Amino acid sequence: MATPNPEEELTRLARLVGKPLPPLVLVGGTNDFFRAEATDRLLAAVPKDAELRTVDAGAERDGGGGGEGDVDADEPAPADADVAVGLAQCPELQDLRGGGLFARSAYVVVRRGAVWWRKHGATVAALLPKFGKGCGLIVEAKKFDKRKKVVAALVKTLADSGALFDFRDLYDMPYDRSKGPFEAELCKWVVSRAAKLGVPLAPDAAWLVVMQVGKQPAELLAELERLRDRVGADAKRRPFKPEDLHGKLTCSFEATPFDLADAVLGDDRRAAWRAVRAMFERGVRSKDGKAMDSGGVFPFATSWLYNQMATSLEGRQLADSGVAPRDVAARLGIYQFGDRFAERVQRLPQDKLRRGLLALHNCQRGSRLTGEDPDVLLERFLAQWFDGVPIPTAEDLDL
Repeated sequence: MATPNPEEELTRLARLVGKPLPPLVLVGGTNDFFRAEATDRLLAAVPKDAELRTVDAGAERDGGGGGEGDVDADEPAPADADVAVGLAQCPELQDLRGGGLFARSAYVVVRRGAVWWRKHGATVAALLPKFGKGCGLIVEAKKFDKRKKVVAALVKTLADSGALFDFRDLYDMPYDRSKGPFEAELCKWVVSRAAKLGVPLAPDAAWLVVMQVGKQPAELLAELERLRDRVGADAKRRPFKPEDLHGKLTCSFEATPFDLADAVLGDDRRAAWRAVRAMFERGVRSKDGKAMDSGGVFPFATSWLYNQMATSLEGRQLADSGVAPRDVAARLGIYQFGDRFAERVQRLPQDKLRRGLLALHNCQRGSRLTGEDPDVLLERFLAQWFDGVPIPTAEDLDL
């Protein structure tokens, strides 16, 4: 089953915290922002008279294997002696048996608990039926290891009972790629959060915020709060349009090689220059949200741009040979954003695309032979593409 929209998970969480909390809640998923927000809401729902203990397990070292493997079907349920050993290694769980020194009930919240759960998940499974009345455990982690049979059964039980939450990243493009980014989860989320803060945004203005600030919810929310502090909160004002935001947003900007290729082939000079600067000043994130090694940005950007430019040239050649524009994309195996590709093919002549490929090849060659900074090489390529700056020959490079 597909992981739901993070906002839908937060709505489900709101229903959960409206009642007495279950004895165990797991908050997982790849998105740090939504996991933290969910954990904060659960913390606020802990009874005021309960003894609360928060454990930051991020520094714990992993003594076992990494990642999720197959469930170990032969793994026996922990015996009482094993549970006693587990409790000795994880004393915070002792509080959950009830009858504490200062309160009859207790809650333990474990943050960044992926390694903690891998070590102590089986102990938690064995101890859960013995939790005292009004006691509970909340564990937040990017991923919950389920290789032990008893732990896998526990996680499945929690999922079935609605006590397991999975917060993925918001999609910045809709599943139906014939639609634009205004229809995507990320843009809609910005529109929704902006309205709640009293700075309503039109969809195109929300997308401008995304393009200028980045795609991380924490950064976007911080920018919306800065905008509110600057213009004041007024939920009844008409939604801001892109032109209304001129000079009101911060200069931070996040970009990827995909953004650069779209800007170059879309003949958007400003967006292309901005993308180059952003990639090398702020870095590029990989799919898992981690920063890509700086040495890989230039090869990734030039390789993807070369591929897109070569495909566009092939499409233009097909169009010039008499293939109907609506059929060009399908001929090349392009089934997403086909209309946009057809428009690009009609707009860019063969000569410009061939010259662009030559300029990009020269850019890649310069990286190998001249030792110039990659951002300087890409800026020179943009000048050759947009302004017709001459492309050096082999003789010019003394080859």
